[in-house]
Amino acid sequence: MPPSAGPAAGPAAGSERENKSLRYNGNPLRFNRRALLASLILAPAAGARADTGAGDTHMPPPGPLTLTAGESAHAFDDAQPSVKLWTYNARFPGPLLRVRRGEALALRLHNTLAQPTSLHWYGARLANAADGVAGLTGPALAPGESADIGFTARDAGTFFYRPLVPAHAAEQAERGLTGVLVVDEETPPYADDITLVLDDIALDESGQIRDSFASPAETGLAGRLGNRLLINGRATPERLTRPPGRRLRLRVVNVANARPITLRFDSLVTHIIAADGQPVDAPFPPSRDSVALAPGGRVDAVLDTPADGLSGRVVAALGKDGLPLLVLSGEGAAEADAGAPVTGLPPGDLPESLDLAAARRFDVAIEGGLDPAAPAARAADPARIWRLGGRAWPDTAERPLFRVAAGTPVVLALENRTAFLQVLHLHGHHARRLHALDDGWEPFWLDTIAVPPGQTARIAFLADNPGRWMLGSAVLDRLGAGLAGWFEVG
Repeated sequence: MPPSAGPAAGPAAGSERENKSLRYNGNPLRFNRRALLASLILAPAAGARADTGAGDTHMPPPGPLTLTAGESAHAFDDAQPSVKLWTYNARFPGPLLRVRRGEALALRLHNTLAQPTSLHWYGARLANAADGVAGLTGPALAPGESADIGFTARDAGTFFYRPLVPAHAAEQAERGLTGVLVVDEETPPYADDITLVLDDIALDESGQIRDSFASPAETGLAGRLGNRLLINGRATPERLTRPPGRRLRLRVVNVANARPITLRFDSLVTHIIAADGQPVDAPFPPSRDSVALAPGGRVDAVLDTPADGLSGRVVAALGKDGLPLLVLSGEGAAEADAGAPVTGLPPGDLPESLDLAAARRFDVAIEGGLDPAAPAARAADPARIWRLGGRAWPDTAERPLFRVAAGTPVVLALENRTAFLQVLHLHGHHARRLHALDDGWEPFWLDTIAVPPGQTARIAFLADNPGRWMLGSAVLDRLGAGLAGWFEVG
């Protein structure tokens, strides 16, 4: 059991907290400390590279790597026809980008879509101008235009990129515009490093993307819940064979528009080493072999390959028996890693402690939505169905949620006054989820915070990244319907 961190943890530190459960759209969502409660929950750089998707890694040509947002067609499996998507460089998911911590990433974004777009680096702490929130940190990229984008990778970890023009983000991400950014440690501790991108796609009867992005069920109720679960852009499961005892680092990213996914590790020795791109305080096994990932949530896990001839599975806990996502089989001569202590990740530069007594405190209410009993109801203004801190996103231009000086500790009370699970994404920073009495915090950092209906989540972070930062819904359909605000760090 990982110990609680923070001041005055008290005699209960290290004890298992009460398990809590709820069901979201019929699917189980498990909450406890060890199951990652809240993760529901330039010049071209030498060393910058793009994974081509076939396991090979190559250096990009001289000059910035170009990402072209445009139309392409992809088959999710060999038995089904191709689906028309919007993708980066005609890849689904987009190219897996890799740099090392401290290196610069430079690329050129070219927009061939009929809509304006942008590029947000989800979870990355970077300069405000590179955050990619159209209308807040910079303008949207119009159809036919190109823009150069660059930043230095401050944190090692697992991140992803996608558009963030609030009015179009849900459609552009659902149609395929998403990709993963991996920032490696200076000396990566695990040589076998695998990325799993989880997504659910809503298809119509013809097998194409369901064109229902303005429907009340998607903008004002549960969000866009797909009917096809994918892993790395293909039908599940993915299968891997490794020598018995081989230790793997598994990076799991939930890029679904709205669906939380609970992962279950069956017959696999597993330890969690990172949440939302940041190292946990110490590696720990997931409680009941399960981890809940909200939309936008990420987790890094270390797995040991089973013995020769045996298999273990990573399963999405949907339905009675779950849906296998990854099948890992042992084959050949055993390696010596199995049973050895799990190596944690090098710490980043986030503070070891937060001065809660000196923190500025703000209450932020989540309100709005449509009546679940009247699913055909329509809002008077589709852009103002939801409110954060009393205002919908179109009305926030001159009024931030709060302003603080750089270096200020901040505590936010996120009160969910709606009938739905809410998931908020904190831009430019990572936060600790606080215990109820300010007597400590969970032993991991988060940028994606789940708030069950009728409850309040309290988070604390050091506001040390200057600029105007969004706090907005990770359920993208609600983002375009008003559920976002911003705060300023001076």
